[in-house]
Amino acid sequence: MRYLSLPRLQEGMVLGSNIYGDNLEVIMGQGLTLGGVHIRRLNELGYPGVYIMDNQSQDVVVQDVIPSELRLAAIKAARDLRIQAERMDLKKPRKTSVAPQQKIVLPIIEALIDNKRRVVDLIDLKPFENYDFYHAANVVVLSLLLGVEMGISGTQLYELGMASLLYDLGNIFLPREILQRPGKLPPAEYETVKKHTEIGFAFLRDNFDISIDACVGALHHHEHYDGSGYPYGLKKNKISIYGRIIALTDVFDALASRRPFREPMLPPEAMEFIQSQSGTKFDPEIVRALRRVVSLYPAGTCVQLSSGVRCMVVQNYVADPERPRLRLLGNMSATPLYIDLQNDPAFAHLKVSHILEG
Repeated sequence: MRYLSLPRLQEGMVLGSNIYGDNLEVIMGQGLTLGGVHIRRLNELGYPGVYIMDNQSQDVVVQDVIPSELRLAAIKAARDLRIQAERMDLKKPRKTSVAPQQKIVLPIIEALIDNKRRVVDLIDLKPFENYDFYHAANVVVLSLLLGVEMGISGTQLYELGMASLLYDLGNIFLPREILQRPGKLPPAEYETVKKHTEIGFAFLRDNFDISIDACVGALHHHEHYDGSGYPYGLKKNKISIYGRIIALTDVFDALASRRPFREPMLPPEAMEFIQSQSGTKFDPEIVRALRRVVSLYPAGTCVQLSSGVRCMVVQNYVADPERPRLRLLGNMSATPLYIDLQNDPAFAHLKVSHILEG
């Protein structure tokens, strides 16, 4: 499979992965031959691009870090959780069982621990509709992936999973028009938005059967490593480790997402932003962990090397996601030519320059 941005799609191309509609049902299945009506619909839904199957990419296998059905279940769980929270009577708080959320978080933890190749190696596909739920699921998976990478285990890993699933529920108490407004908010509206962390903390503490540490993790997800965040201006290790992880994964996934008011950043661009904020907004240790588990050049993307040669990424390595195995594009011979940046000393002088427009 290979990734193509929406403007590059053509009729007759074959879809490489399922596409989901407003109700999270499959509306275009893997193997579908795309027509003009499908391409227009993809654009209406807000997908930044899709994976396709063709002769150029037969040797490229794009794999998620968790099974696709488990990720879809996480998206649905985030949606159902929001609906459940909006229906609660805030004047009559009562502890609500989190058994449905446990049924999502625990299998994700198990899948990540069992996966010996824990590298995010794909371009994420999100529609405009249900963005919040796709984003929430991604924050859960990426937060737990970082937790495993950093050696967090047992109860703490479970608490991190619950905190990352529930962290933004305070937003349901904010005016929707403020949340969806692009650009910088006026000071008064920004002060309103800042209240959602404390409101959300109280809501989780009073209404959900989760630990206080998980609640605090949600409370701290807008604190900054240098003390410039909110609500308390905490610094460094005074911020919950769960809050420090979620602060990073929340921003990274948002940067990589297409929104109605901007295009998504490519993985190298999003990582560059995160790296620029290491030690200020984000914990440097967590930034280093993120660099180890996220491929800057996901499998199925086309890239240009420092020599000017154009290639397709075939495989990324866990040890060094920045130096993948590539296949030369434009090769006229019957035998594909490969460039292994990590394992072949002949290519030690080369590096990936940038991702080409898919």
